[in-house]
Amino acid sequence: MEPNRNCVSKQDIREQIWDYMESRNLADFPRPVHHRIPNFKGSYLACQNIRDLEVFARTREVKVDPDKPLEGVRLLALQVTPFS
Repeated sequence: MEPNRNCVSKQDIREQIWDYMESRNLADFPRPVHHRIPNFKGSYLACQNIRDLEVFARTREVKVDPDKPLEGVRLLALQVTPFS
């Protein structure tokens, strides 16, 4: 079976998004955003919005990947976690 030549790959989409973010100055440190999970302007504020989610208030464990755009979630989880 021959591959579909009209198909857009995941890598093609990544390249388009990275190019779009860089060309419109939507990216935040670290730059350039190519070949990484990009940080974006407003990511910290977006992370802080999870505080308002009922599921976040009920959770007992939080797993957050170490990517820069999720730094706000890591900080929030540490601030609201009661340690025994």
